[in-house]
Order: sequence, then C-alpha cells, then structure tokens
Amino acid sequence: MSKNILSSNLLDRPAELMIVSGEYPELRASLSKLGIKTVATTADNRLPGPVQWHPDMQVCIIGGKAIVLRDGNLHNVLSRYDIPVLQTLGLPKPVYPGDVLCNVLAWNGYVLGNFKTADVTIRQAAEKIQAAWLDVKQGYAACATVLVDEKSAITADEGIARCLEKNGMNVLLIHSGDILLPGYPYGFIGGGCGKLAPDVMAFAGKLDSHRDNEHIRAFLNIRGIKVVELLDGELLDVGGLVALC
Repeated sequence: MSKNILSSNLLDRPAELMIVSGEYPELRASLSKLGIKTVATTADNRLPGPVQWHPDMQVCIIGGKAIVLRDGNLHNVLSRYDIPVLQTLGLPKPVYPGDVLCNVLAWNGYVLGNFKTADVTIRQAAEKIQAAWLDVKQGYAACATVLVDEKSAITADEGIARCLEKNGMNVLLIHSGDILLPGYPYGFIGGGCGKLAPDVMAFAGKLDSHRDNEHIRAFLNIRGIKVVELLDGELLDVGGLVALC
C-alpha cells in the first residue's frame, strides 16, 4: 500500500481500506460486499462508554499521516498496513474535553476543529503542512460534520456552519437528532456516514429515518453523489467511516 494516503474525507478514487467501528460486524460485512477491506477498531476504555469504539474518537488523518490515540490499539494495526502513524501527545480521558483529542476534520489544506481541545500532535501536523485552522467551539467537529466535497458540507452545528460559510463553503444546516447513539440523547451526522468514493456517500442506516432526508439527498444529488445505505434500521452514529486510500 502506498505511504501517501489520501484524506479520509475527500477521495479521488474509490476507497480500498477503511477504519470502521468494531462494535458493528454488520458494517464490515456490508463494506466487504462492496469490495472494501476494513480495519475494525477495538473499544478504548479510556473514552466515554458510548463512543469507545468510534474511529473519529481514535484517529485523525492529516498531512498524509494517521494520528492515533497514544498507547491505543490502532497504532500497531495501522503500522502493519505500512501506513505512517503518529501518536497523540496526550492520553485520552473519559470526560470532555479529554475525549476529543483526535476529533478534528482535515482536508485540502484546511483543518476544522476546536484548537484548544485538539491534541498538540495534530496542531503541529497542521502547522507543518501550513493548513488553515478553522477554529470552532464544537469539540466534536469531525463527528458533527460531513464533508461532501471541497466546497460543500452538512452539519447540524450552527457554529460550524457559520465558520465554513465564512470560508466560502456551501453548507446544508440540518436539524439535530434523528441519529441513534445508545447512551446519549442522539448522535451526529458525521458519525453516521462517510465517503466510499468521490461520488458515493455511505450511511450507517436508512437515511429516510432522518427528518431532513429529502434535503440531504437533494444536496448530495446536485453534486453528483449517490447514497448507499450500509445498515438496516434507523440512522446510527458509528463514529464515521475513515478511508485510508
């Protein structure tokens, strides 16, 4: 596998390998049927219970490297795939903001996240590639945001929407809720989906279960992006789908 891994959010070719939650074997099975290999997370009991398996809590892709939680299982697993890996300087904690060290979204010279809560290693990686840091109050920036393409995004967070629009992006602002995350009142849209290819967005559940499903479909369709549903039942926050190449 090439050491020059793609952004986990904007793909220029179909994904070959993805990090997905090990909590849901059916998610891996659905991706396998599509010809996509998967790396399953293990539960990191240093994180809050409902999100211990979530990829977007354990890894951030930036500058062609995977930055993972220090002393976590993903470091050794990804190294076996010949993927360049860095570890966070800080150790995760079971309460906010100690749980969001990796919860940052990076693409094409931009990094979206709460600068204060992001780990130092991620901030340094952003500085090294001279990325523009889009600072938001939301510590769960990666969970809360779907990057549709380099100029478009979906979120239920008004602060993130304002920040992205200020930087020239088209943003679909949706209602909060309608996404399951057992243990919490609801999950985030970014944790419930991910791109499998430049023109394919996959959802962990039936998109029709979200009250804004028609708006979401239209927003994707006008940008030439097809919808794939990987699971039956209501839309589920599984910590996102992190493509590696």
